Amino acid sequence: MLRNRLQVTIEIEQKQTFSNIEEVIVLKESRKDELLTIINEKGFIKVTDAAEQLDVTKMTIRRDLEELENEGELLRVHGGAKQITKDDFIELSHLEKGALHVKEKKHVAKKAAELIKENDTVFIGPGTTTELMQEYIQVNAATIITNSISIFNRFQDKKMFDVVLIGGRLRERTKSFVGYFTSKWIKDIKVQKSFIGTNGIAGGDITTADEEEGALQRTIIRNTQQNFIVTDSSKFGVQAFQTICSVQDVTGIITDRKVSDETIDFYKEKCDIIN
Repeated sequence: MLRNRLQVTIEIEQKQTFSNIEEVIVLKESRKDELLTIINEKGFIKVTDAAEQLDVTKMTIRRDLEELENEGELLRVHGGAKQITKDDFIELSHLEKGALHVKEKKHVAKKAAELIKENDTVFIGPGTTTELMQEYIQVNAATIITNSISIFNRFQDKKMFDVVLIGGRLRERTKSFVGYFTSKWIKDIKVQKSFIGTNGIAGGDITTADEEEGALQRTIIRNTQQNFIVTDSSKFGVQAFQTICSVQDVTGIITDRKVSDETIDFYKEKCDIIN
C-alpha cells in the first residue's frame, strides 16, 4: 500500500514537472515573438527597456536575443539588438539554415509540390525549403532538373522521377553547382515550372547571397513557363547581396501563413501569393 502511494506521488510530481517545463517553453517563445515585433516596429531594442516592458530580468532578455541571433532573426549590438539590414546580411551554412523555421518550410514545400502535375518537367533550385518538396510530390511521373546535390540525393532513388543533375563547381555553403559549365548547361534548359529559393525579398526585389547563383537563377527564370519563388515568411524584408530579379518577373511567391496582411497586399499586386 505504501509503495502504491509513493508511486502515485512520484507520478503526480513528474506530471507537474512536465507541465511546468511546457509552460516555460511557451512563455519563452511568446516572449521572443514580442521581442521580434518590437524590433520590426522600431528597428532597435535596448535590453533594459525590453526587461522592463516584458517584466523579466536583463539576463533573460540577453539569452533570448542570443537565441534569436543564432536563428538569424536579428543582430545583437552593445546594449541591445537591431533589425537585420542589407549591409548586415550574413549567409548561414546549409546546415544552419536547415535548422531554422522547419515547420514553415514544410508548409511552403508542400504548397510548392502541389503545383507539380503528371509528366511535368521542372527545375528545383538549391535551398533548405526546396529540398523538402520531394516529400510532398504526388505524381506517378515527372522530370526533376537541379543543380543542387542535396536535392539530387533526395530524388535519385525514387523510380517515378527522371532526375537530371547539372554539374559544375560545387559551392559548399549551399551544396549547389555553379560556374562556367553549370551556366552553359542551364542556358539550354527549357522547363514548364521552376522553383527557386531566395535569401531575402526586399521591396520589389528577389535577392540572393551569391552572384553566381543569382546569374543561374535569372537564366532559369527566363527559360521557364511558370516560375515560383519558394520562401518562408522570415525572408520578407531581408535584402541579400545581389538582386536575382524583380518580383514582377515571377509567376508567384510560395510562402507560409505568418506573412502579414500588409505584406500580402503589397506583393499580390505584382504576382500571385500562395500560402
